Amino acid sequence: MACLTKSEVDSYHDQGYLLLRKCIKLEDLASARVLITELVDRYARELFDNGKIASLHENESFDRRMCVINGEARLKARNWDLTETSNIPDLFPLILHPMILDSVESLLGSEVAWTGSYVTRPKIPQHELTAFPWHQDSQYYGEPTQHLHVVSVWIPLVDTDEYNGCLYIIPGSHKWGLLKGERGADRNIITFEDVEKKGDPIALPMKVGDVLFFTNLTYHTSKLNSSNKVRWSVDLRYIVPPDAYALTKREREGYKTLNDHYKMSTITVRSLQPENIANKKQLEEYVYQRVGLMKESRKNY
Repeated sequence: MACLTKSEVDSYHDQGYLLLRKCIKLEDLASARVLITELVDRYARELFDNGKIASLHENESFDRRMCVINGEARLKARNWDLTETSNIPDLFPLILHPMILDSVESLLGSEVAWTGSYVTRPKIPQHELTAFPWHQDSQYYGEPTQHLHVVSVWIPLVDTDEYNGCLYIIPGSHKWGLLKGERGADRNIITFEDVEKKGDPIALPMKVGDVLFFTNLTYHTSKLNSSNKVRWSVDLRYIVPPDAYALTKREREGYKTLNDHYKMSTITVRSLQPENIANKKQLEEYVYQRVGLMKESRKNY
């Protein structure tokens, strides 16, 4: 059931983003924290077993533990895909959260698919590699995806501000189309144009419980974390299922490119036709398949 007001939907389409305040309960974020804790445990154990750290630091707080671990061994990954968890059921409380799906339905229409992406981005204090330059998500997905509408849902698990690395957005930048850019040595996208002169960036400080929605063409960035704690967040991506309407040639190419990026096709999570909606078993099988394809891809990389 679509839940956004006409004014909110109009603002999203005009500005390229929508920030909803206090729209998700703290307890609804518990599953994401469980997933992250598992990955941090796994990472700490690997470093400990290899003699890189002297302790697992299990008594440290959620937002401090990675800082302490990183003090002994450099963080080897800037982001983690939470679908690589052993706690598969803990993926779905946020992916299928009614408020999130209702809001996305307001933006995309009655047919909604999840792309398979559920990522956490630990922004480590004073860690340059966890500061993202200005980019559009379609610069990562691939050029043909500029003809699609992908909704990114960004959810902080700690309060964020300019000091610890909140997101910055350039309102209206989605109307520029896809700008040219290329991957740098660190695999980040480097845009050829000075987007801060092209538009007016704004900071978006957020509290736990806030949720940000933005398009695949909206320019965004996050800067250095100058605090002494990790800025944890998660993000999800949604799109209209490709079989929901007649596609143009450009849209077909866009879906193929998006599927190549995520290693598989999307899965329907909201529809006017109940039989089209993936059930729990289908979602679990989808995640297992995606993780297997991701591991195979890394082996061949």
